[in-house]
Amino acid sequence: MSSAAVDPVATRARSTRVVSMDQFRGYAVAGMFVVNFLGGLSITHQVLKHNNTHFSWADSIMPGFLFACGFSYRLSVIKKVAKAGRRATWIGMLRRSLGLVLLSLVLYGLGSSFKTWADVDSAAVHKFIAELIKADLWEVLAIIGVTQLLLLPVIECSPRVRLAIAIGLSIAHIALSGWFNYWFVYGQPNGFDEWMGTTGRRAWDGGCFGLISWSVVMLAGSLVYDLMATQSIRRAVGVLLVSGAVMMGLGYAVSCLTTLYDVRETNAVPVVSDKDERFAASPVVPPWANLEGRSWASLLAEAPFVEPPGTEQRKLNYWMMDKRVVTQSFIWFSIGMTCVVYAMFVLACDLGSLRVGLFTLFGQNALVAYVIHHPVAEMVLQVVPKDAPLWWATTGLLIYFLITWLLVSAFAKAFTPARPVKS
Repeated sequence: MSSAAVDPVATRARSTRVVSMDQFRGYAVAGMFVVNFLGGLSITHQVLKHNNTHFSWADSIMPGFLFACGFSYRLSVIKKVAKAGRRATWIGMLRRSLGLVLLSLVLYGLGSSFKTWADVDSAAVHKFIAELIKADLWEVLAIIGVTQLLLLPVIECSPRVRLAIAIGLSIAHIALSGWFNYWFVYGQPNGFDEWMGTTGRRAWDGGCFGLISWSVVMLAGSLVYDLMATQSIRRAVGVLLVSGAVMMGLGYAVSCLTTLYDVRETNAVPVVSDKDERFAASPVVPPWANLEGRSWASLLAEAPFVEPPGTEQRKLNYWMMDKRVVTQSFIWFSIGMTCVVYAMFVLACDLGSLRVGLFTLFGQNALVAYVIHHPVAEMVLQVVPKDAPLWWATTGLLIYFLITWLLVSAFAKAFTPARPVKS
């Protein structure tokens, strides 16, 4: 299909940078830096840390970044197809996506290693590759690169088609998690791990099947691109706020299924797994019989950003807002929150004139900023121990941001073409 047939895009969004998205992307990049630096420090409040049981501000950053990537991906593919044709565009996107995967491996390594040449045999190589595919590969740049490749055949499709695909992917993730993926990510006994030879190895950010959920986030970003490109700014803000509220409500409503996994003396159905007592026996299919005798108030889960009871009171299950598994309650709520936050940026930056210099710098040089921040954080954290007091952790954070800002600024100036002087 031709891009013109599926994308009646306004000239505003095709010919100029979308200021609100630049600012939002810069906010997401800056937020990622804060979380990555503070996440390992004991003084850090839980709202700034990742967790596997509820939604925190830290958990909102990666979905926001993937959302921005989906927005830009749709814009970039459409413009390049119109200019260079589909074949050249696909080849270029293939190279770029694989480049992101390679860069991720360079930054974070391959996971495990071989200590001696004698360790290199067929069994060890098989385990090395299997663990790379399951867990070690999936840092954020690799996730973006592979997700782009998965979505390349559909990124030009109509909004209805992409929405239907997103819904189908959500359903597929729930089904796979009920089959084996929940246990697979947590390294609990399951047939797929036995087949791969990765039994006992945990994954993070969803592992290889987390790409299904991250694709939903990128598709949501691509749909918001269409909204911004074809509607007035005021109407786009209204749609973002309403759809964001609906998605947040949906994510929270689904997360209320976690209350069926509460450990109570009067449980109608046992909820404890025989694999590990922290987990529910059936993490995806709730024990519906436990609805009996419950008041509606007791079925409401804790609000997002509030820690739920520990595993001695509620067993781990799929319906928690869990970033490790990338559950659909997490995905739907994060998409909704991202839409609402982005609406604020549209109001402030597209209708208003707000420009935050740090967000502009990081938003327009996101990849460079991401690459630079990693070694800078490692360097500064060498003098900020995990038990550092608040004043020293804050000082380290400011120094870290200052160094990163200086290096990204220098890079941007060095590689920005000089404007010709008008006579």
